Amino acid sequence: MRRLTVLTTAVLALSLVAPVAAADVQLPSQPMSAEDTAAIDAGIAAVMEKHPEVPAFYVGLWSPERGSYQQAYGLADVAAERPAGLDDHFRIGSVSKTFGAAIILQLIDEGLLALEDTVADADPDLAERFPEVADISVSDLLGMTSGIPDYMNVSDATVAAVTRAPDTQWDPIDLIGYGVERGLAPVGTPGYSTTGYVILQEIAETITGQAIQELVTERLTDPLGMPDTALPYNDDTTLPEPFARGYMSPACNEELVGDGAEPVPDGTDLTDWNASYGQIGGSMHSDLDDLGTWAASMSGSALLSDELAAERLEQHDAGLGLFTYGLGIMQAETQYGHEGEAIGWEGWAGHDPETGETAVVFTNTCADSGALFSALAVLDPGFQALADLIDP
Repeated sequence: MRRLTVLTTAVLALSLVAPVAAADVQLPSQPMSAEDTAAIDAGIAAVMEKHPEVPAFYVGLWSPERGSYQQAYGLADVAAERPAGLDDHFRIGSVSKTFGAAIILQLIDEGLLALEDTVADADPDLAERFPEVADISVSDLLGMTSGIPDYMNVSDATVAAVTRAPDTQWDPIDLIGYGVERGLAPVGTPGYSTTGYVILQEIAETITGQAIQELVTERLTDPLGMPDTALPYNDDTTLPEPFARGYMSPACNEELVGDGAEPVPDGTDLTDWNASYGQIGGSMHSDLDDLGTWAASMSGSALLSDELAAERLEQHDAGLGLFTYGLGIMQAETQYGHEGEAIGWEGWAGHDPETGETAVVFTNTCADSGALFSALAVLDPGFQALADLIDP
C-alpha cells in the first residue's frame, strides 16, 4: 500500500517504536441538574430556530462543577425523518488534524523525528518529488507556518474537482501537488494548510512503514478507548451505523463556489461523497462520546511526554483571525482543541485545562460556523462574545 524509501530503514524504525501505553482519561460523569439541562435545551432550540438550515446538533458538556450532559437535537436523516441520536457517527473534518499531529509528536517523543527536521530529513523521496518543500521543518508544518497553500482553499482545484466527481478516491500525492503547484509563501508565513498535514501523513507512514489508518488506531484510539473513531481507507465512503447524514447549506455552497466549484443545491445529501479529499487533515469520523474523550485528552497530548505536551500548547498567529495555533492544536477563548469541517458536517471539540471542562458541538451541515459557535456559547458562556462576532 505504501512505498518505503529503503526497506532496511523502515525495519530499523519499526524496531525502535515502543508500544503506546493506554491513557486513563476520565470525563466527569455526575449528571447535570435538571435546571441546567433545561437551560441548554432552550438555548440550543433558540440556535436551531435562528439556523433552520441545520438539521441536527450534537452537543456534549463534561464539567467537574456543573456535571455532565449530552444531547442530540433535530434530524440525523431528513428524508427518513429519523431523529438525531447520541450514538450517531459523523465526519469530523479538520479535528482529524489533531490526530495527525499527535502521531507526529509521538514519533518525536520516541526519537524517530525532531521538530527541527526538514521534509528532506524525514522523507527524502517526498522531498525529491516536491523540492519546493524540502527545507520546511516539521514544526512549521504542524504550526501552520509552512507557507504551503491549502489545496482545499485554492481556486479551481480540489474542491471544484470534488463537486464534479464526488466519488473520486484521492491519492495524497495528488493532493500535495494541488497545494504546492500554486507557489509557496516564505517559510514562517502564517497560513492554514491541509497540504502540510498530508505531508506529515506521508512522513509518518515513511518512518513507521504503516498506513496512517493503522497508526490512528494503534497509537491513539485504542489506547484512549475510542472504538467509534477511525480514519477510513480511501475507497470507503461509509459511516458506521447509526450515523448523521451530511447536507449542503447556503453557507457551505457560498464557500465551495468561492473555491471555484459549481453550486450544489441546498439540502443535497452529501453523505456518500468520498471523503478521502481530507486524509489525516480532514477525513476521520467519530461520535459524541469519543470526541469528549479526545478533547479531554487535550487532543492526544495525554499520550505525550509532559514536556512536549506543554510545548504543543504554545500559541502563535496562524492567519486564523480570532483563533491561535500551536503544534496541531487550536485555542479558542479558554479551550484548546480544533474546529472541524467536512463537506456536510461542522464542529468543535475542546477542553479547558484550568476548569477541566470539555465541550463538543457538531452539526450535519458545513460552513455554519455561526450556528456552531452560538451553540458552543450555550454550553460555555465564555464563548458568547465570540459567537456574537461570528453570528450577530
